[in-house]
Amino acid sequence: MSSEVTVGFDRGYVKSMRGILKVSECVLDMVGFICASVWIYWTHAGGAWVQFVTISAFITTLILYILHLFRIIYKLPGPWGLIQLIYYGIYSLLMLIAAIVCAVRAVHHSSIVAAAIFTFLATAVYVVDTFLLFRDWQSGSSTTTTMTETRTTTTTETYDEKKTTY
Repeated sequence: MSSEVTVGFDRGYVKSMRGILKVSECVLDMVGFICASVWIYWTHAGGAWVQFVTISAFITTLILYILHLFRIIYKLPGPWGLIQLIYYGIYSLLMLIAAIVCAVRAVHHSSIVAAAIFTFLATAVYVVDTFLLFRDWQSGSSTTTTMTETRTTTTTETYDEKKTTY
C-alpha cells in the first residue's frame, strides 16, 4: 500500500483522533515548557529536566504530526507503527516523571504548579495515544494501513430495453 500513497496534504488527518491527539500533545508540551521556564531559580532542582522533557516531546511530536499530515511517513522505510509505539511509551514515562518533579517542587512558585498540571495532562494524553498505538500494533495494523483515506466510487448502470414487435 505504501507504493500507492502519494505525498500531499491529508485533510482527514487534521480531524482524526490521532491528529487531534498530536495537536493537544504539542499544545500541552509547549504550555508546560513555558510554565516550567518562568521561575528560573528552580533549574538546578529539577526545572531543567522538566524543560528538557517538554521541549523534546514537543519537537518530536510536531515532527511526527507533520510527517503524518503530509503523508511523508508512509513513504519512509521501517516499522513506523512500532517506532511510534516505543516513542510514545517512553515519553509517557518521561512526562510522568517530569510531572512528579513539578508536583514535588510546586511549593516554591505558582508557575511550577501550572507546569505540574500541564505535564500531568500531557502524560494522560500521551498514555491514551500509546494505548491506541498499542491496540493497532497488537491487531497487526501499522502506520501504513491506518492512513486516513477518502475514496469516491462512481457506478453507472445501463439497462437494455428490448422492444417487442407484433
